[in-house]
Amino acid sequence: MIKKQSYRIITILLMLAVAVGVAVSGCAGIGSRTQNSTAQPASPDDGIDWGYYNGRAEAFVIATANGDYAGAAGMFDETMTRVFGAAGLEDAWATVIGIAGDFIRIHDYQNATIDGYYISGVIMQHENTGFGWNVVFSEDSLIAGLNTGGTMPLPDSTPYSHPLSSPAIREGFTDYPVIVGEGSSYPLNGILSMPDNAAGQIPAVVIVQGSGSRDMDGTISGSKPYRDIADYLAASGIAVLRNDKRTFVYGAKMLQEHGGSLTVWDEAIEDAIIAAQMLKADPRIDENKVFIIGHSLGAIIAPRIHVEGGSFAGLILLAGSPRTLSEILLDQSMMQLEQIPEGPDRTLGLAQLEELTELLASIPAMNDEEAKAANVIGMSGYYLNDMSMPPFSHYAGLASVPMLVMQGGRDFQILPDKDYAMLQELLGSRKTVTFKLYDDLNHLFILTTAMSFAEHAESIMQTSGQMDTQVLQDISDWILNG
Repeated sequence: MIKKQSYRIITILLMLAVAVGVAVSGCAGIGSRTQNSTAQPASPDDGIDWGYYNGRAEAFVIATANGDYAGAAGMFDETMTRVFGAAGLEDAWATVIGIAGDFIRIHDYQNATIDGYYISGVIMQHENTGFGWNVVFSEDSLIAGLNTGGTMPLPDSTPYSHPLSSPAIREGFTDYPVIVGEGSSYPLNGILSMPDNAAGQIPAVVIVQGSGSRDMDGTISGSKPYRDIADYLAASGIAVLRNDKRTFVYGAKMLQEHGGSLTVWDEAIEDAIIAAQMLKADPRIDENKVFIIGHSLGAIIAPRIHVEGGSFAGLILLAGSPRTLSEILLDQSMMQLEQIPEGPDRTLGLAQLEELTELLASIPAMNDEEAKAANVIGMSGYYLNDMSMPPFSHYAGLASVPMLVMQGGRDFQILPDKDYAMLQELLGSRKTVTFKLYDDLNHLFILTTAMSFAEHAESIMQTSGQMDTQVLQDISDWILNG
């Protein structure tokens, strides 16, 4: 069992990892945590003055949004002040703005108690989406923890509407509005980018996103990597279908309907198969030349999508890994801890990381109900087990189609010297697998000078850029000439 103090500090250490797309943060409910303690939702007659705690949470959020980080951090308890402080709060807020856009107002609150702590789940309306912050108060009303509830659509204030009302003519291609899963419980807006004046049937691509809640463009701080892919390939004669991620649109609904039983099938696989079927049914497209481009999580599950019904002509893996999410999460946590100077805070962080390691190691042996109740940064143990059993190697072994494996040399989320090297070892003997390493590109395949996880995350969350042209050209050439 992770102690109460560990709850708040591990959450702080891993907040950045969640923000840049390790966890399924769009399905992380108010009160998501890194322990097995059970959060109890507030009730009207629980005797707790939630107006008081929510008022303090409101003052904290407003001060932060106004740039008064020192004033907001003045509400922290001693431990939060030492390990997070005003500087950590400023970095965390910049991350939120990078994900959700400018802050507009507080939309609502949700409340819960956990082990003597009082949680004000502040649901904030931002320019691009809703975002949740769980402000954890101790009995003395100081802020003892802060963690993310992730992005969440706010249908009452930000209606879900298609970005295109009609086809949009671009240079050499046209964007058509489509609905992926039309008539289902989770219809998703999508854009089919079709080359103009194509002679005969053409090849096509389905884009499958990374972890977290993302729109169809994969928008992060102004960067739109999936739109970059669609624009370049469509201009090169390849149709591209991309769609909003299910957790981006229906995160709250999915949490209510699935809870801890959510799997990657619900999150991404089913929609990718539906998208592939849409392309194959289009008479303009060669049904034998439909490919998948998976990025990060999408690359990890691409062989599984192929085996479970996608039936693609080939797989393009951008920043993929044969490792489990638990292994990747622990690596990223360690890289963050390495940025902390030697001293009490580093010692404490290492001890708490060991506790997290023990929790993750226990999940594979849990029964279904135990796994559904275990929660690690917005991911249930059940989700983690589903992702790793069978492992990537199982599905990759069943996927005999050609593959293009691509990796950024300065990616500190999926590591070139570990994940990419393991893929080379696993798949390198196949003549139909091509490997491409790009020395100075990050996790989004954008040029970077980052030399550490912290610099990498800052560059992704606070600066915008375009996917490297050579990467896009290599994808196009592989599809058209392979």
